[in-house]
Amino acid sequence: MNKFFLISFLGIALFVSCTTGQGKNTFQLEENPTAPETSGAYTIEDYKNKANGGGIPDWVKIFLADGPRGVETLDAYKDRYVFIGRNEGNNFKALNQWAEGFSPDLDFPRLASIRIEARFRNAVPFPDTEYGSFYEELVRATSDAPWTGAVKEADFWLQLKYDSTRDETGGPVSANAQDTEQPPPPAPQENSPDNPSPRETWEFLILVTIDKALFSSQLNDLFLNLNPTPPPAKDQVTAANRVKEKFYEGF
Repeated sequence: MNKFFLISFLGIALFVSCTTGQGKNTFQLEENPTAPETSGAYTIEDYKNKANGGGIPDWVKIFLADGPRGVETLDAYKDRYVFIGRNEGNNFKALNQWAEGFSPDLDFPRLASIRIEARFRNAVPFPDTEYGSFYEELVRATSDAPWTGAVKEADFWLQLKYDSTRDETGGPVSANAQDTEQPPPPAPQENSPDNPSPRETWEFLILVTIDKALFSSQLNDLFLNLNPTPPPAKDQVTAANRVKEKFYEGF
C-alpha cells in the first residue's frame, strides 16, 4: 500500500521514541494529510543507520510529534516552509526506490498543492460549494505550477511493529475474534525487508523545504492569474478572498 502525502500541516499527538528508538507510542490523529496516518501501539524495531549507531534525527521526532509546523520551529528552517513527503507499506525495496527517485522539481507541486488546499478546506465545511469553480481551479493550478526553489534536505525510514493485542486503529482485538475456531496461522517466517511480519510496516519520510518569501511570491502570482470557469458567484469570491487575505497566518 502506497500513500503520498503532505505530508498540509495540522498536527498529531504522539510520543517520539528515546535515542534507542525502542519506545512504545500511541498516535492520536487529527485531520493532517501530511502527518503519518499510522495509529495504535507499536514499537520502533529499526530505523535508518541504527545498525551503525545512528539515532533518530530531531526533524523526524518533531514531525511525528507536531507535524511539519513543528519542524519549522527549528533554527535551521525558521525562514523556510517545511513539507514532508511520506510513503508507507510492507515492501522495503519499493519504498526505498521511491525515496531515491524523489525529485523536488517533479514531486514538490503535489506537496505544495495539498498544503494549500488544506488551508482553504479548513476555513469552510464544504469547499467545493463555498468556493465554487475557484477551488477546482486552485487545485489544478497549484498541482501543475512549475514551482522553483524546493530543496530535498533529508530522508529517513522507520520500521514499526504493532502490538499484537491491538488492531491497526489501536483498539483491542476482541475476545470473539481471538477465540473463533479457525485453523492456526502458518508458522512465522524469518523477517526481512522483503518479508515483514503481518504486524510490521515501514514508514519513509522525505524532508523538503523552500524559502518562505520565494514560496509566497510564486503562490501570490498563482492567485492573481487564476481564471476559474465558469466564474464563481459573488459570495464564493468573497469566501475565497477572506482566506487569501490572511492565507499565511497559521499556514
